[in-house]
Amino acid sequence: MTQVAAVILAAGGSTRFGQCKQLLDWEGKPMLAHVADVTLQAELDPVTVVLGCEATETHAALSDRPIRTLMNWRWQEGLSTSVQTGLAGVPPEAEAVLFIQGDQPLITPDILQTIVDRFSQSDASIIQTAHADRRGTPVLFARRFFSELFTVTGDEGGRSLIQRYPEEVATVKVAAPYILSDVDTPEDYEQLRRNHGKESAASGCTASEILERVRHLIIDMDGVLWRGDNPMPGLDAFFAFLKERGISFILATNNSSRTPEQYVAKLARFGVDVPVETILTSALVSAAYLADVAPSGSRVYVVGEEGIQRALLDRGFALDDEMARYVVIGWDRDLTWNKLATASLLIHEGASFVGTNPDVTYPTERGPVPGNGALLAAVETATGVKPVVTGKPEPRMYQEALRRMDATPETTAMIGDRLDTDIAGASNASLTTILVLSGIATEEDVASASMRPDLVCADIQELLKRWKELSQ
Repeated sequence: MTQVAAVILAAGGSTRFGQCKQLLDWEGKPMLAHVADVTLQAELDPVTVVLGCEATETHAALSDRPIRTLMNWRWQEGLSTSVQTGLAGVPPEAEAVLFIQGDQPLITPDILQTIVDRFSQSDASIIQTAHADRRGTPVLFARRFFSELFTVTGDEGGRSLIQRYPEEVATVKVAAPYILSDVDTPEDYEQLRRNHGKESAASGCTASEILERVRHLIIDMDGVLWRGDNPMPGLDAFFAFLKERGISFILATNNSSRTPEQYVAKLARFGVDVPVETILTSALVSAAYLADVAPSGSRVYVVGEEGIQRALLDRGFALDDEMARYVVIGWDRDLTWNKLATASLLIHEGASFVGTNPDVTYPTERGPVPGNGALLAAVETATGVKPVVTGKPEPRMYQEALRRMDATPETTAMIGDRLDTDIAGASNASLTTILVLSGIATEEDVASASMRPDLVCADIQELLKRWKELSQ
């Protein structure tokens, strides 16, 4: 498990406010104590607070919370001294440090955990929160940047590193700009208190604000557009609405069993006509990944149906269980023990292991049944080798969908029925997230989730109703 330390910066003198802003009331406790509690809920380890001006009072405000405090005796020299004081207390086993300001009361545990998840699931070494073009704190730096952070001066903080290494930076989207706001003046404080009570505490935006900015959609299919062979109510009306509004879409599914042409034909049976170019499957993404890493014509052993087989053949791979150097596992409704055994033996012999997607269940008319993640778990248990997974929540599918639509994350939403793949991956890609409860996820799942979607609807029919109401 990735260990990330947290450093809460609370040493400033609050000169523009006129009193110690860290001690302002927030939900019946000092603001610094509130931010500390939010950080502790995100399970960062350890949590350190850097004190400076009025250190005695701010230390007392933290009471007996299980956090460390460090004194920055040079706090008047600027933010960089607090950053370096906090870094000095980061334990050697921590892989990164997440800096949080002690006067950002609208930051949530979900946001902090999403930053950590993005770091652990991507190659980025700097993770920064953002709304539209505005970026801010909290911000995470991997250990490789610690030595450079010790060289910054004044109020620079880590801005120079972010500017110097743009290719190392990934962003975590927040839905409203005021979530990133800190308190510099009494007016800031009052504005944040007013914003605190707005609708949709998880995202900081109303449904109207969320839907009005959407110009592109990435839409899951199983559990969103249909269950098994039964279309969802309002399916044809939903696509007619998208066409009327000029909203572009990609239908992105983790189901690797069918070809794009088969999905087009299925939608046609439901009265919906879509171009084949709008279909993006985990089979296509897996084949593209393998084309990037494997020599042309490599032998691949496939557990899976026509969708993944055709995608690999179209990329020039040879499907063969003899001397295969790659094993690709996709959802297979004709699975046998012999198929799992062959895959396991090849992996034991050194073959690379690729999984199209990690969905442990699949939604049917009768309820959830084992999905591809269950197959991957069986082979991983037998071999001790973890697969490279290419479908959601990994970034490849979202990146390809955005490329096909020529879209940006700021105008794009993901509609899905799974928190662990659709919503988690879209959030990591800085997309707006819309969860429908017509597939796998339930209201109870949402209530207990560490990462909550921006908008939750019963199904696409309810989503369509809410979207149409905006123009009335």
